[in-house]
Amino acid sequence: MAVSLTQSAIMEMCSANCPEGLQPVLQVIELKLVQSQQNSNVERYRLVLSDGSHYQQGMLATQKNDLVHAGKLQKGSVVRLTQFICNVVQSRKIIIIVDLDVVLDKCELIGEPVPAPKDAPTESATGQSGVTSGNPQLLNSSSHTGGMPARPNVASPSPDHPKVNPSASGVYSSNAPPTYPKVEHGVSRSAPFSGSSGGQNTGFRNPQFEASRPLQNSYARPPQQPMYRQPSPMYTNRAPMGRNEAAPRIIPIAALNPYQSMWTIKARVTFKGELRHYTNARGDGKVFSFDLLDSDGGEIRATCFNAVADQFYNVIEAGKVYLISRGSIKPAQKNFNHLRNDQELTLDVASIIQPCLDDNDSIPSQTFNYRPISEIESLENNSIVDVIGVVTSISPTASIMRKNGTEVQKRTLQLKDMSGRSVELTLWGNFCIVEGQRLQTICDAGEFPVLATKAVRVNDFNGKSVGTIATSQLYVEPDFPEACTLKRWFENEGKSVPTLSISREISNLGKTDVRKTISQIKDEKLGTSEKPDWISVFAAVSHIKVDNFCYPGCPLKIGDRQCNKKVTNNADGTWHCERCNQSIDTCDFRYLLSMQIQDHTGITWVTAFQESGEEIMGIPAKDLYYMKYEEQDDDKFSEIFHKVLFTEYMFKLRIKEEFYSDEQRIKSTIVKAEKVLLLVHIHHAPTVESLVIALHFAQILEMYLDILQEGALPTGHLRD
Repeated sequence: MAVSLTQSAIMEMCSANCPEGLQPVLQVIELKLVQSQQNSNVERYRLVLSDGSHYQQGMLATQKNDLVHAGKLQKGSVVRLTQFICNVVQSRKIIIIVDLDVVLDKCELIGEPVPAPKDAPTESATGQSGVTSGNPQLLNSSSHTGGMPARPNVASPSPDHPKVNPSASGVYSSNAPPTYPKVEHGVSRSAPFSGSSGGQNTGFRNPQFEASRPLQNSYARPPQQPMYRQPSPMYTNRAPMGRNEAAPRIIPIAALNPYQSMWTIKARVTFKGELRHYTNARGDGKVFSFDLLDSDGGEIRATCFNAVADQFYNVIEAGKVYLISRGSIKPAQKNFNHLRNDQELTLDVASIIQPCLDDNDSIPSQTFNYRPISEIESLENNSIVDVIGVVTSISPTASIMRKNGTEVQKRTLQLKDMSGRSVELTLWGNFCIVEGQRLQTICDAGEFPVLATKAVRVNDFNGKSVGTIATSQLYVEPDFPEACTLKRWFENEGKSVPTLSISREISNLGKTDVRKTISQIKDEKLGTSEKPDWISVFAAVSHIKVDNFCYPGCPLKIGDRQCNKKVTNNADGTWHCERCNQSIDTCDFRYLLSMQIQDHTGITWVTAFQESGEEIMGIPAKDLYYMKYEEQDDDKFSEIFHKVLFTEYMFKLRIKEEFYSDEQRIKSTIVKAEKVLLLVHIHHAPTVESLVIALHFAQILEMYLDILQEGALPTGHLRD
């Protein structure tokens, strides 16, 4: 395949008058991995780009690293740069590649390129404060030793060898690991800025270069007038901009990288978080974050701490457009940041935020990446997704108690979309009161509203469901094209289309209908995975611990639910609940049964709480407690327990590995216990399964007879 490189592209890209819309076709004649010392988890690739006549160094944006990993971008590749920035770092130029297309994976060296001429320092170079996140030797063209030979060693690597040359031998003068100059924070003097690096004074000072800089403007040409009006001092954490500062050059969010010391982005605030207070080893602090979206669809999160948070919290408004300059560009903390950007901003005392009132229509109010509900079923737990659907049902708000003792509002609803699936969405906190109440009102009127969600979390407990988080956003009956399409589909045909739920309705049937034997619990290591196992076991009760069969619970209400926490006897006829911090006259005795169940394969211990305990015992725990301790009718008490022994049940169990006093154990909890009548099984379901149950019963009956012969069981029990 014949490929032509763009002639004189390197010279045009590095000039102050780079043609607008230039998308040069260049060849990668060197590619090297540069590991950041500040963050060892971030990979950065350095390239040398050639137009056949000249070559220049460049850096690849991290979001394009996958091209290197896939082997599409390598030494010898021919690429078309669709988005790039030519930065000036310490008087030398470097091409930041934001986006590119691979035209040809690999070919021989085209032409005999030589280093691009080193021009005299431009205004932007002189105005540059000298701050860089990498080793200047690795970034600047002066690191070449005496220029490149007429035919540098650029032979394509064989398929058996790696496509990235970590050492980059034969081109660069040093293979030593990169070192980073120490940066001191401060406010440096004003100097004019122009050219592609454009922007305002960074507010950083590097002593190595500060000594050689003139203290005042040394240029005879008059300074450029700023493009935007000087903002009010309330929007900046430093003195007003000098009159000789150039207009900011706006760059896309996707082009931000740690190698830039000066940048300005124009973006809309799509989300603003609350001002939160925290305490750590360094003391108390405060923080708030906001999400930004630009006209190219790039997203990034900005965070402010302490005094900076106080300075900007009342300035930032959701939905408004701002010009933002200066701040630290760091790897995103993906545990807390769900945006599709591997970087995030931390604003500091030198940051500048200017309201922008012009051309706001070019930036959308929000961007979505909708996933069909059918795809949520295969997503990993805790994944963050955008979902849009029709609300088919909604429940009232309920209050629940968290493990830390705080109360939170909860409301659930069902979302349905054109994929033929529905999912349960849980609203938490204020979402229940605002958007939840609006949805409730619409549904009560007999309508089915469309709900678009931004950033909800996937949960795999009891099937797949989604729930809101602090940074979620809900849009009720939006006028988005996707919402209009979904609304028309539902009104025309979707309302009558059968839907399969991926949440509790399907999950309960699926999980609890898995029939297992007791021996399989251990053999298959059930309960040892991250989530619990739900199974059904046909077994008989072989033993129940009589001591501590119940506990005194708190009957007080927390919201619309009973507390149920264990209370202590005050020895004066009253009970005290630590959770509610109240003393009460009566308590509610609740089951806490520890028992053995047995089938033909083995025995295991299980626990039954209140509801399942009553299903098994057939009497409330309170009545059984008074029978034992108030009436002291031991014979009747024992008879009730004996009647339960060797009764067959279909137990639905929840099995999960838990820790008790640093000891790891498998805990099996009875979710439901249903008595099994053998004759009903045989008569109504003469299947292989019913025959297996009959065999189980015969084996258990044989076991009973052995026990009777030993005199261990009253003979009257078998007749019962």
